[in-house]
Amino acid sequence: MAIILVIAGFDPTGGAGLQADLKTITVLGEVGLTVATALTVQDTQGVEASYVVEKKIVKQQLDRLFSDFSIDAVKIGMLPNAEMVNFIGERLSQHHLPHIVIDPVIRAKKGFILNKATEALVKLFPLAELITPNLDEIEVFLGKKPESLEEMKEAAKKLKNFGAKAILVKGGELKTATDVLFDGSDFYIWEVTKRQLKPVHGTGCVLSSAIATFLAKGLSLPEAVGKAKKFITLAIEGALSVGKGNLLSHPYAWVEQEIAKYEVISALKRALNRLQEAPYVSPFVPEVRSNLVYALPYAKTYDQVAGFSGRLSVVKEKIVTCGPPEFGVSQHMASVVLKAMEFDREYRSAMNIKYRDDFIKKAEKLGYKIQEIVRKDEPSEIKSVEGLSLPWITERAIRQFGSLPDLVYDKGDIGKEAIIRVLGKHPEEVAQKVIKLAMEVFKYA
Repeated sequence: MAIILVIAGFDPTGGAGLQADLKTITVLGEVGLTVATALTVQDTQGVEASYVVEKKIVKQQLDRLFSDFSIDAVKIGMLPNAEMVNFIGERLSQHHLPHIVIDPVIRAKKGFILNKATEALVKLFPLAELITPNLDEIEVFLGKKPESLEEMKEAAKKLKNFGAKAILVKGGELKTATDVLFDGSDFYIWEVTKRQLKPVHGTGCVLSSAIATFLAKGLSLPEAVGKAKKFITLAIEGALSVGKGNLLSHPYAWVEQEIAKYEVISALKRALNRLQEAPYVSPFVPEVRSNLVYALPYAKTYDQVAGFSGRLSVVKEKIVTCGPPEFGVSQHMASVVLKAMEFDREYRSAMNIKYRDDFIKKAEKLGYKIQEIVRKDEPSEIKSVEGLSLPWITERAIRQFGSLPDLVYDKGDIGKEAIIRVLGKHPEEVAQKVIKLAMEVFKYA
């Protein structure tokens, strides 16, 4: 197993600092060693105070760790003053440690100064394989805050002159969260659409410790940053609202999603069995055939949504499928679920069924929440691009209804079959809605 040394501050919330670093390293399956440089007094609403750990204590801890472990990577976070910066620099230089990642923490989100020695901090950069400043930290180092992608690239070039092998400029506060990696010759860019409206505490700590961990695993720098970006995106998507202020980053979301892969497939199989065993369901399969899909927690892309390859068909009045459920095989229905999750991330499943007037009337009788969308209202710029219609229909339905409905339907358009889309939190709930409607339509007709 890889061993990652973390030198950073202590955060009692566990959302940032040593605790967030250690959670990240552990979740990624490696071993974390921690040395505290400062003890902060803070909660989710802000930092009240910070107390520097005595240098002799830091020295004793480092000496014991250096003598006992073969360290594969180092993540450096909060270094509270020039004395601590210089001391850490000396110790790292003596031991020639690999894969040093420096997150140049200067101030907390609400302005509390955590490092008063930025000039000394810059002298550490030549030891680093990577530094990971955010836009505010770049303003401190360069005197100007980047406001665009091009300015982020220029800032990366200037910071490279301070001696680090590579620079990751973090633009999480931009409208589209944009990070730029510059390795001295090439630029690598990651852009993520933001969903969280409240600030998330500890994102920089989690990202930098994830990068250090992936480097320790043997990945190249671009690969390590790319995987760490996926990791932090999940940690942000799953951020915890447990205090009165900012959300806390949630590294366990990575494990949660991995564990969920098995359950997603199993739940789809169970739901299909229920649909196959229930009477009266086969007439609900439309001409374009049905699909039943289920997304992973925090899913954002089609390959994180599972469905049935070849869709669901009807043979001798029974629903059949060409094969078992798989991830990434149903872009159309996946787009419905991904859009629904933007409004309520618990709504992770959907199925398309045939539209008939009597189906809607019976659904109303059952008390289903229903929203109709008129496809003729669909903007031409949406119609003209493959794959945009269903997200548009789903979003429009949710906004018009005011929350997540059970059924979203349209009466079709030129070349488009009329369809009902059944939404739910999991496949068995969706299947039950379809079965209940089938019983109402046919058994009690």
